[in-house]
Amino acid sequence: MKKILIPTDFSLNSYQTADYITNLFKKVNCEFYFLNTFRYINSGLNAFEMLQADDEWFEKPKEDSLEKLGKLVTRYTLKSNKNHSFHAISEHRDIVDGINISVETIGIDVVVLTGNGTSTLGTTTENILEKVRSCPVLIVPPHATTCNGITLTIASDFQQKINTGEIERFIKALENTNTKIGILALKEKKNLSEKASENLELLLTYLKQLSNKPIELEFLKPAFRLKDYAFSHINEIMCVVDNKPDLFRKIGVVKSNVIATICKLNSNTVLTVHQ
Repeated sequence: MKKILIPTDFSLNSYQTADYITNLFKKVNCEFYFLNTFRYINSGLNAFEMLQADDEWFEKPKEDSLEKLGKLVTRYTLKSNKNHSFHAISEHRDIVDGINISVETIGIDVVVLTGNGTSTLGTTTENILEKVRSCPVLIVPPHATTCNGITLTIASDFQQKINTGEIERFIKALENTNTKIGILALKEKKNLSEKASENLELLLTYLKQLSNKPIELEFLKPAFRLKDYAFSHINEIMCVVDNKPDLFRKIGVVKSNVIATICKLNSNTVLTVHQ
C-alpha cells in the first residue's frame, strides 16, 4: 500500500493536483493523506489580548480546516476506485514541519505539491524543497494531465553518482502502471567527462533492472536548452536530482541549484529526488 501526502490550501489548483495524482495512481493501491496546516491570525493583538481571546477565536481556524478537509475526503472517496482510501490531517503548525512529521510518522512514499505554472516558485514551495529531503517531492503544474502511458525522464549532468533510492521508490509506487523510464544527459555526448560517463552507465545499468521496457537515453543537443526539451515533452514527468546541501546552503546563504532548474520546467510535472 503506497502512501501519498498532498498538502492543500483548498484552492482550485490544489483540487486539480488531487485529480492528477489520483488518476496517475489509479491502478495502484494507495492511501492518500490531505494535509492542511493553519495559523492563528494575531495581527494587531498583543500578548495580553491573545490571552484574553475566547475559545471561539481559537477553535474557528481548526473547525474551518476540518470542515473543508471533510468535504475533500468525501469528494474523492465518492469519485475514486476501490484501490484508494483518503484521510485528513489538520494541524496548527508550519507547513514544512507538518510535512516532515507526516513523512516520518506515516511513512509517506511521495509528497505532492501544487505548482503555479510560472517561471518562478512560490516561497512556500522553495522552503519545502529546501527542507523536506527524506522522500521524493512531486510538483504538479495547473492543468497537468496523465496519458495512457507514463514516462519518467531523469535529467542530470552526472557529475555526481546518482543516489537511486528515491528514484526506485517512485518507480515502484507506479509498479502497476504503464511506466517508461528515460535518461536525459544535460551535455552533448562528446562533452561528457570520464567520470560523468561512468555515473551515467551505472544509472543506466541499475534502471534496466527496474524496468522490463528499454531505457531511452538522450543527450542534450547543441543549442537545445533543458526548457526547450521539456516543452517538447510536455506529458513527461521530469526528474531532477537535488544534491546534498553544503554548509552555505544549510545556513541559508545560498539556495539549491535544483530550484533554478525546476523554474525552467514550469509546464511539466517535476519529481525531485535527493542525494
